[in-house]
Amino acid sequence: MPHSLPPADVAKIFAGLPQAYLVLDADLTIVAASDLYLKTTDRTRADIVGRHILEAFPENPEEAGAVEQGPLEVSLRHVLATGKTHEMNVIQYDIPRPTEEGGGFQKRYWTPIHTPILNEDGAVRYIVQTPMDVTESVLKEREADARLRIAMHAGSLGSWEYEPETDIWRRNAVVDEMFGFAPGEGGPVAAPFFARMHPDDLPRVREIVEAAIDSPDRTSLRFDYRVIRPDGYIRHLASRGEVLRTSKGQSRLIGVAMDVTADKMREEALEEALSLQKSLLEQKDLLLAEVNHRVKNSLQLVVSTLSLQSRRVEDAVTKMAFEQAISRVRAITSVHERLYRSDDPLVVDMQDYLDGLCRDLADTSDLKEQVRTEVEPIRLRTEKAIPIALIVNELVTNALKYAYPEGTAGPIVLTLKEVPDGMLELCVADEGVGFDGQAIKPGLGSRLVRTMAAQLGGRFEERATAKGYHAAVVFAKDA
Repeated sequence: MPHSLPPADVAKIFAGLPQAYLVLDADLTIVAASDLYLKTTDRTRADIVGRHILEAFPENPEEAGAVEQGPLEVSLRHVLATGKTHEMNVIQYDIPRPTEEGGGFQKRYWTPIHTPILNEDGAVRYIVQTPMDVTESVLKEREADARLRIAMHAGSLGSWEYEPETDIWRRNAVVDEMFGFAPGEGGPVAAPFFARMHPDDLPRVREIVEAAIDSPDRTSLRFDYRVIRPDGYIRHLASRGEVLRTSKGQSRLIGVAMDVTADKMREEALEEALSLQKSLLEQKDLLLAEVNHRVKNSLQLVVSTLSLQSRRVEDAVTKMAFEQAISRVRAITSVHERLYRSDDPLVVDMQDYLDGLCRDLADTSDLKEQVRTEVEPIRLRTEKAIPIALIVNELVTNALKYAYPEGTAGPIVLTLKEVPDGMLELCVADEGVGFDGQAIKPGLGSRLVRTMAAQLGGRFEERATAKGYHAAVVFAKDA
């Protein structure tokens, strides 16, 4: 017959084990405790055996809202439901002092392990709790923790820990306030907090958490979401965290939460302002395009009126004056025409514009094949383009009339290029009769060129060259 120990001896051996053990039945009623457990918790068997664990070890009323008792019960019920061992993270669970020692509570920190004992049909009959008292090590770290809490408080950061397997959710009061709970009101699990996440954000948050748990190599977490508080106010939160794993592969998430509502509101206000600005700019561009279109039409009306009037003039000098006036108005008209057709109603593409203007000026001349432009890709605002149009009109017209006597021909070259010191040079040159025969004649044209050059903040130069005549205006590009 095999040897067996009498029940009394088994009880004595259990009581004397060199480890703290507490045995609970399926109703979480304490049925046994080792001597070391009683010593560790400053209790007697009479104090605790036969009582529910939460009754035998009540919550410290001074720490109400710390939600440490809740996670303990969640862990025990998880073991009952799954039949699997569960290892808890460090929890604060204060121990009642004996009445003869003045009562009250003694602050203690633990890392409990709950191991199921199964009966023949596989159901959990008992749970053995093995609590490791880590109070001393936790208190040694208290100074560092205090500094961390101060830093987090200064930054309005909420700290949290989440255990996906049991849904245990530990956090500080800042997190409760972010979600609209009074301290401890949300309970020990995360479900009430998930319930307050915006329904459009919750699936993405769950997906990120599950992906982190399923990826052994992944340790960091980063997700943003909205919270709908009971008063209807929406807060924007940003969470950053890490994934930790126990020796048995259980995952635990720790991290911080930041309220970024003010930043989001500023971003939304900025986006709205930028959208409004874009709309106003588009309206402004449309209005400017319309203004340029109407100015062009008005100037064309002036051209038509001058043309009609010039047909009635018989005096050659007067007729020429009309033609010069018409040419000048057309030069301005062409600027406004290009402005209302361009994407930017304030800026003129000088390369395209001056090429077209010179073609128009030379269209009726025998020298039209001789006129060419060498203009760099330069864009100028309207206030510069119009004076340049008038200057080019005068200089090119002057060259077409006087550079080459009847029966001769040669090039007439218009250039616009950048020169040193941030300046631009506008030049009309030919290889004709030279300075004496071609210098721009005193009168309205001469005064107009010099006036427009001054308006550009530049200077007008004309000189004879070895091959003809050179007239130029040098002005600042950005003045």
